[in-house]
Order: sequence, then C-alpha cells, then structure tokens
Amino acid sequence: MSDELDAGAPAPAPTTADAPALTGPVPPASLPPDDLTAVLDHGRALPASHPSDAFVALRRWSLERADQLRVLRGELREQLAASTSGTPSGTPRVHETIVLVTSELATNALAHGRPPAQVRLSLDGRSVLVVVSDGDTTHAPFLAEGRAPGEGGFGLQIARRLSRDVGWWVDATGKHVWAAFDVDASS
Repeated sequence: MSDELDAGAPAPAPTTADAPALTGPVPPASLPPDDLTAVLDHGRALPASHPSDAFVALRRWSLERADQLRVLRGELREQLAASTSGTPSGTPRVHETIVLVTSELATNALAHGRPPAQVRLSLDGRSVLVVVSDGDTTHAPFLAEGRAPGEGGFGLQIARRLSRDVGWWVDATGKHVWAAFDVDASS
C-alpha cells in the first residue's frame, strides 16, 4: 500500500456554513475529498509548505535503489558529526534521529516516488534541514492512520514526531519532502 495519494490542485475545504441545503443527489462517500488536508480512510495528507530560505546546502546524495540507503546512512552520520560537533544538540542521539528520519523519507521516495531520490543536507547555523526529492509530481505524501503495526506506511508519522517540522512542495523538478531539526551547527 502506498503512502501517497493522487494530488490535483488542492481546493479549500467547504465548511458546513458554506454548504447549500441538500436537495439533490449526494456524491457517494467513497469519492476522495477535494481538500487534501481532509481525513481519509487511510490517513491525512501532509500539508504543503516550504522550509526557510536561510539554509545553506552542505551535501547531496542521489539514490537509484534501496540498497544504497546503507551508504547514505553512514555518510550522513559522518557529515553530521563533522558539522554539528561540540554542541549539546550535536550528540550521536540527535544524529541518529536525523539519520532515521532521512532514511524513512528516502525509502518513501524510492518505494512510492519516481527514482532517483535526491537527498540534500543543509544547515542554517542552528538547524539541520533534510530535503528528499523524487520525480513524481502527481502524488501527495500523506500521514498513514488506522493501520495495524507491521502494515507499514508510518514514515511520515515518524518524521513528524522526531523533527521540529515537516512539509513538502512540488515544482517542475519533482516532489520535495523536508524535515527540519534543532541542532546548533559548529562554525
């Protein structure tokens, strides 16, 4: 089962105050909602947003296959240790959190997007930003809900719980899912 749903141009959700009295036919309940932030049977769409422009790119990886995730995790650990050392937030525990979330987002891009997955690590002096991109512009990432453990699909839930902020956007180059973490970067 995919962690993504078809996305068109999001339309604002109608409110009950805006709804006319129901006098005609009502669409079947199985149709997807027009509002991508609505609660669905299998989850909620992740709201679209952009990270701050203050981040400076530090490193980039390109992944074609899932077996490349292991190398990404190792190199990301090394880069974080070198870039955020000497600060209370630059601890191995914080680094492992960033590595875990990055691996989840990259796995989603490889499994549900259109490879290659591009992973970009950036810093702004106080925070780390990870952006994972793929070539699929037709599916919005969504937050899985109501699944039993072991059914998968909780990568974005993990990202939301472990990072300061998570979002996504689409442009001509593809879909970009990002996560930001509080970490004081060394000079």
